[in-house]
Amino acid sequence: MRSCSSSAKDAVHLKDNTMIPYCLTARFTHLPMLLLALFALALQGCGDGVRILPPSDADPTGYYTNTGVLEVMENDNTTPRLAITDLQGMVTDGQLMMLSDTENLTYVGRFTVSGNDISGTVTVYEADEMTQKDVPLTGQVTAGSKITGTLSGIGAANGTFTLNYAPLVDNGPVDMDMVIRLLSWRPVTGNPSAIPTLDMAAGARPAPATNMTSGGSGSDIFNNCGFTGRMDPITGTHLYRVSVNMLDCVNPDILDTPVYTGLASVRNEVSSNDRLILVMTNGAYDFSGEYKECLVAGCL
Repeated sequence: MRSCSSSAKDAVHLKDNTMIPYCLTARFTHLPMLLLALFALALQGCGDGVRILPPSDADPTGYYTNTGVLEVMENDNTTPRLAITDLQGMVTDGQLMMLSDTENLTYVGRFTVSGNDISGTVTVYEADEMTQKDVPLTGQVTAGSKITGTLSGIGAANGTFTLNYAPLVDNGPVDMDMVIRLLSWRPVTGNPSAIPTLDMAAGARPAPATNMTSGGSGSDIFNNCGFTGRMDPITGTHLYRVSVNMLDCVNPDILDTPVYTGLASVRNEVSSNDRLILVMTNGAYDFSGEYKECLVAGCL
């Protein structure tokens, strides 16, 4: 080891003429760099004690109002359909339900979220019947704003969509008073006639759910169908979970699997909560539509 010299040329003189070896003072000047190096080694020794956290996953939960856009193909899979501009949707716990009431198109699926990206599959229903299943779905979520996605099937399942998150007035927590009516809910004219009338039985409901009943007023696939069921609010969302059992249908296929499950929501159209959006399926048939409140006897 090299010794430090105390000669005049290699020393620093203090006021009391004490000499400190020059090599020692030189090492003191490098002390900050030495400490920094030791700190870096200590961090390295901590393994993953210092890490960059990944971004959190976007939350797409909510009701998406009827201003969404759907651009898909005709059944020949080469001719684009006219853009559909009344797409609305409901999302909760990885479940996606989309409805175009004017086109009688329904999409029901499940997906996962990673950051802002979504991926999953959907089943497509046209004119109340299942036409495609396990259609790949990819897209992006902008929480509190919109969902954009791509469907990679054929025809009505080949294209893109945008769902627009409803304003706060249509996305606050729901309760049963929002859907109970003294008379009934009626399907919006022509959207479609196959959906029977809904009646909410307020007096018989076991809180916090309500019983649902329908007279046999359906037509086409649901000719003469009635049903009984329940509607339960999903805590902290603008959505209800729905389950019904079909009764007395003319079409025997409906009664082969009579239980339909899905989601519902409400929207302000003319007055507060005067629209009910309902999407239910049994895997083979789709029982969905938009309803308006019936406030007077004999309303249409």
